[in-house]
Amino acid sequence: MGNIKDLIKDVASKNQLVETFAAKVIEINTETESLHNPEDAYTVNIMRADGAIIKNVRLKASILDLEQGIITIPKKDSWVLASIIDGVETRAFISQFSEVERIFIRFKDDENHYLEIDTEVDKFQIVFKEKEDNDSSSTSVPTYKKIAQLEFSGNEDSNITTSFYNEKGKEISKNSFNGNQQQTVINTINGEDVKERLKFTLSCGENANAEMQFLDKDSNEKQRITFDELHTEVNLNKGNTIFNLKDKESKISIKNGFEATISDAMTSFKKGDLTFEMDDKFKIYANEKNLLTELESLITEISKIVVVQGVGPNVAGLLLIKSNLKTLLKI
Repeated sequence: MGNIKDLIKDVASKNQLVETFAAKVIEINTETESLHNPEDAYTVNIMRADGAIIKNVRLKASILDLEQGIITIPKKDSWVLASIIDGVETRAFISQFSEVERIFIRFKDDENHYLEIDTEVDKFQIVFKEKEDNDSSSTSVPTYKKIAQLEFSGNEDSNITTSFYNEKGKEISKNSFNGNQQQTVINTINGEDVKERLKFTLSCGENANAEMQFLDKDSNEKQRITFDELHTEVNLNKGNTIFNLKDKESKISIKNGFEATISDAMTSFKKGDLTFEMDDKFKIYANEKNLLTELESLITEISKIVVVQGVGPNVAGLLLIKSNLKTLLKI
């Protein structure tokens, strides 16, 4: 089975006949052990109008050279024009298509670098990759490492993704774009492990916002900054501290610690059950007890004291107020 190019030359030199007929595609012969992609297909099975079936009809000039070329894969059950050279069915090839399922193009240079273009109705992908060095005596299937990739997906969540890889083919960065969000992820590589270390996200909508996230070597969040037109929030997970800065109010929270809120109307500090507030006046309370009311009670109790000669004052109420004040104040 020679190449179509050689067969056409032979036809031209010997005035051989080329028969063309309409046929239906009944099977796409995908390459389950493909060097590049198991969805690749280089031949199809077709059925002529008279019911005759012809197998392994070519889709490219050489089905032995799988390293490069332009492949057009018809839809199954679609109609095509098939051509046979000099009546020999083993020389059949698809010359025209009515419906196309997929097209992929593969270029190769002398340095074993590849450019692949793969397109379907809802996908477009460009991949730059390199064949890895293998033992020349080995019969194993060659492996490839990616250099860069661009992919467009046209499904319901249509997006564009670009990825870049290091010298070992590990993804070091990825950018994703769609109508609602843009995201950039930077990875670190440790052996075979790929871990996210920095993520930056822009989101649009009613409340457009931006978020930057820093992660440690195990991809655990260390810091996160989120901001929009109304507020800014900073999360420092090392100390579990949160800064939430809004247009008219700012808040700082420390896990198991203090929480401070500063606004144009009031400033407050909280620690457990203790709260200190300040606007045009001061307010201090703890355990549902207010300093002002406790002091007022103190004055009231003192005013009740009547000293009778030979009889001591009743100080039980004063002792209770003193106990309550200890929950509000300290020396």
